[in-house]
Amino acid sequence: MGAATELMGAATKLMVAATELMGAATKLMGVATELTGAATELIGAATKLMGAATKLMGATTELTGAYKYQNLVTKLRKNIDVSPKF
Repeated sequence: MGAATELMGAATKLMVAATELMGAATKLMGVATELTGAATELIGAATKLMGAATKLMGATTELTGAYKYQNLVTKLRKNIDVSPKF
């Protein structure tokens, strides 16, 4: 009977340890879930920044085109003689 009691006590200790491990695993899963959420938010922010950078690049391209057009118009104006000829 004493051996059976000891075995039951050992089994109870193992069950307590297993329960504690399950609790720790559950906490880790919670932390992992929070980290996943934070990572998702960071990815969203990075995507928005990439979108803004793309818009900025588009605006820069348009400005470059306008600058080239302005230079072309200036060159053409210099080459066209608009003085009256009598």
